[in-house]
Amino acid sequence: ELGPLEDWQIERKYDGIRGQIIVRDNTLFVWSRGEDLLTEKFKEFHSLAQVLPGGTVIDGEILPMKDGQYLPFHVMQTRIGRKNVTAKALKDAPLVMVCYDILEYNAADIRHMSMQERRNILEQLLDMVNGSYPEFLLIISPVLNCSNWQEVAQVRETSRDNYCEGLMLKR
Repeated sequence: ELGPLEDWQIERKYDGIRGQIIVRDNTLFVWSRGEDLLTEKFKEFHSLAQVLPGGTVIDGEILPMKDGQYLPFHVMQTRIGRKNVTAKALKDAPLVMVCYDILEYNAADIRHMSMQERRNILEQLLDMVNGSYPEFLLIISPVLNCSNWQEVAQVRETSRDNYCEGLMLKR
């Protein structure tokens, strides 16, 4: 029913907090999909205000990652309810953003561009940020290569094993 598989981009939908990292006038904001301002809870990202160009909006999933492994969502929840994020909480539940899309770049709304054009911009930006500042963990969401819809369904079945809620199909 969805048509040819090659018309779609398939990515994992990670089990974290969907949000946006926004930089305006050298100030960083982290907003949740529910429109909660979470900047103070996610201190790892604060220095990005000095690195990302002004007028940048990155959409993605914020989740805990330690030693190269994603952690269960409940690990991040231990930080959300705290009034102050302690050094221990930062150490026990370090966060990354798996980046799905870029909506603004250099103060220009780029949502009119194709998905592939925006992904190219996002990849170049993350290469620059992570190459110059490896302590910033902004990770591009990997595109999954499947040969048919049956394989997509099989990959979806392994979602929980990968700390994911499922798959995203983008066109």
